[in-house]
This record gives sequence, structure tokens and C-alpha cells, in this order.
Amino acid sequence: MGIKLHVFRALFKKDFKNCFMNRNVSLMLALPILFVLLYKFILNGGADESFSAYYTLLMCSVLTLSVIPLNILAMLISEEKEKHTLRSLMMANVSGAEFISSKAAVCLILMMSEGIIIYLLCGLAMNLMALYLGVIFIVSLAIIIFGAVVGISAKDQMAAGTLGTPLMMLFLIPPVFSTMNNFFEKVSVLVPTTSLYTIYGAVYNDQPLMSKDNIIAFGVCLAWIIIGIAAFMRIYKKKGLDD
Repeated sequence: MGIKLHVFRALFKKDFKNCFMNRNVSLMLALPILFVLLYKFILNGGADESFSAYYTLLMCSVLTLSVIPLNILAMLISEEKEKHTLRSLMMANVSGAEFISSKAAVCLILMMSEGIIIYLLCGLAMNLMALYLGVIFIVSLAIIIFGAVVGISAKDQMAAGTLGTPLMMLFLIPPVFSTMNNFFEKVSVLVPTTSLYTIYGAVYNDQPLMSKDNIIAFGVCLAWIIIGIAAFMRIYKKKGLDD
């Protein structure tokens, strides 16, 4: 599964353009930003600690991480199947690596761009923005592989949404409710999205970056990356891209 640069570049341009032509994708991109605006301007963020810029950033970032790397990548892959363009690409000697990597790259760029917008809207300290984006990138890598797994497993966009929803809930609910419930607090440690809470929260509160909890958080992300790669390779060998 080699990657030819000119093929990757052409696919990337096509996938990036198609993202904004898909109404479901556009809605998913807009939703976290709308939540930031809701918390910041309508609910008077900052007057209540639960709506402060810090908590707004974490909640909306976790929502973004649970949606973009997972659901959008799965939808981009399944859309090609649904429209029968995947088979045409395969006949044009586009490799599976080129097909998947171009869409994954688009999702990563969308994720990082969304992260920048959310951070700027929340108005937190700019000296922590690089750390925030670094954690966003690592967590995105841990999740995006599962987006590819869902995409190649689903026959169409509806099936991708059905298969992706349980995973999205797994990534979204534990960190959001970790401060409200002991069960979610224990479970959330095993979820990669909680790493954003742990790592960014530690540095935000003037704790060392390489603390024990942060090292565990990095390890959780690495474990999800390894598990995701193993799951993807197994399903890819069994089903291929277009079964």
C-alpha cells in the first residue's frame, strides 16, 4: 500500500472540497463552534464557573474530538462507497493507503483548524495554545484510526452513523461527566479524550507537564493508537475497502 505524492495531493484537494459539500459534515463542523458561542455570549460564560472559558474550552474540544476524527472520516469513506466512486478510484490504480490517508489528513487539518477557532473564541492564555493543539493532535491520532475502521466497515453514510455513534458516546460521555459521577471518573481514565482534561488542565493549573497523571494520559493515547491500528489492519485484510 504505497503512497504516490501526486495522487495523494489530488485526492486531498478533492476530499477537502467535498467536505464542505456534505451537509452532515458541515453541521458537525459548525456544532462545536455554535456551542462555544452559546456558552460565551448567550449563557454569559464566566459569570458561573460551570460556563467559564476554561470549562467551555474543554467541553467543546471533547465534543469536537468525538465528532471530527471519528464520524467525519467514516462519512467521507462511506460516501465514496455509497456513490460508487470508490470502485472507480480503485480501477484508476489509487491504493488503499492513498485513499485513507488523504481523507485522514483532511480530518486532521479540520480538527486542528477547529481547535484554533475554539481556543481563540474562548480567549484563554495564548502561551498555552501550542500545548493545547499538541494534545488535540495526539488525541486525534488515537481516535481517527477508529474513524477509518467504521468507514471501511460501513456500506453507506447511514450505516457509518449507526456504527460510529456508540464510539462517539464512549469518547464523549466519560470525560464530560467525570467530575459528576465516581463511575465516570474511573472509566474516563481509559478514554483518550480525557487526556485533554488531564494534560491541559495540569499545565493550566501550574502543575508539571510530565507528572504521573500526564504520563498515564499519554500512555492511554498510545494504547488507543496501537489498538486502532491492529483493528484497522485486521478489518482491512478481511474486507478491503470495497467489499
